[in-house]
Amino acid sequence: MKILIFNTYNRSFLSDFFVELSNSLLKNENSVKIYSFKKDKGYKRLESGLEIKILKKGNKLFNYYTLFHVLKEEQPDVVVSNFSYVNPVVLASKVLGIRNNIIWYHTLREQMQFSKSSIFIKSHFMNLASAIITNSKELKEEIAKDYNQKPDKVYNLPFTTSVTTTKVDNIDLIHKQGSIYIGCPGRLNKDKNQKILLDSLPFINNKNIILVFAGEDEENVLKSHPNYKKYISQIIYLGVLSREKMIGFYNKMDIIVLPSLNEAFGLVYIEALALGKKTLVSNKFGALDYIKEDTGDISFDPKNIEELVDKIQNLLTSNINSNYFKDLYDSNFSMDQIVSSFNKIINR
Repeated sequence: MKILIFNTYNRSFLSDFFVELSNSLLKNENSVKIYSFKKDKGYKRLESGLEIKILKKGNKLFNYYTLFHVLKEEQPDVVVSNFSYVNPVVLASKVLGIRNNIIWYHTLREQMQFSKSSIFIKSHFMNLASAIITNSKELKEEIAKDYNQKPDKVYNLPFTTSVTTTKVDNIDLIHKQGSIYIGCPGRLNKDKNQKILLDSLPFINNKNIILVFAGEDEENVLKSHPNYKKYISQIIYLGVLSREKMIGFYNKMDIIVLPSLNEAFGLVYIEALALGKKTLVSNKFGALDYIKEDTGDISFDPKNIEELVDKIQNLLTSNINSNYFKDLYDSNFSMDQIVSSFNKIINR
């Protein structure tokens, strides 16, 4: 079966997921290629035989034209697209009569604050797809309800992460004896809710607790917070880190806390699990939908400061070790399971 995947190929764990998926599909005797837009054209062939073709990016009309001609020339059996590739790819696929025309959709409405007109347009392009893959139960329900898609057209599949096979680049952070480092990775903004960690400092009332943030501070979340100046000695901001340095970041932390108010899936959560980090996660993370085990002790209401403080203290003193979190990842986020489910979708 000839499969084309249209997504942004770059140095990110999401891009790595689609590469790993493609490599796994190749092992099943499929022909698989990844297409991506960038400033300059390029080509790459991996050891697995996976071809990655970089198309020259232009204006919207140029991109529609380019993708139409790629699909016309390739004549694939299956097309998968996400993000900005969706509209031109599903339109061209429909015109060219490609039966398996799949959208892989990742974003909750509330995360992006989509307007009514944007939802109207997106729903009409979704109508052109043969199937839609989402990464959480909440997002699947949102696609059916808000975008008027038939529920039997929408499927749930999780992500995996390549974080355990990525080269480590240590961060410049000395772990002071007696201090406890609580890491919070990801873009800093209202929806990611880092505010609750700053709010919690007076309740934790422990000068040995150090909050460490990594990611772009889009809205000046840290310095604008009322507790910032008072607790500045307990706050470290590392800025944006490369994926190699992100591994170094995880390795230096005693606990990871992920407090988002909305998270369709949350790659950062399974990264922390895969590395065996003690992790507290907001109960709004879609990745929790895939975990069969009870997560009550390691998840929390992202609007409840007292619950967060209690669970931080409990996790610091509990007997839960690194293997517990690694096992959660291994037993619930298997590429073999994802490939099996994907094959069922394209062969339905």
